[in-house]
Amino acid sequence: MTINLEATTKIETTVEELRFSILAQAIRDLSSTDRKKVEKSIDWIISKDFDLICKELDLGSESLRESMLEILGMTKIEMKKACEDTISTLRASLWQKKTRL
Repeated sequence: MTINLEATTKIETTVEELRFSILAQAIRDLSSTDRKKVEKSIDWIISKDFDLICKELDLGSESLRESMLEILGMTKIEMKKACEDTISTLRASLWQKKTRL
């Protein structure tokens, strides 16, 4: 039995991208004008699923959760910018971790 390492690496990368996309969407939804989206995002960010995604991405869930909930006290314009800045920072952090391997 041979294992195709290239295929395995692609699958791992795709799964990581999917996890990051879920996290990024939840962060974006915090600044939504749709109250239901905001509420669902908050519910998810305080859930064990959030902890699991953060663990799988090697991110600190507690500090990220705290940062995300602090955003809720901002104006909508400030929230949108803070959410996008957070996503960019997380993406850069994950990229750096991946290139160190």
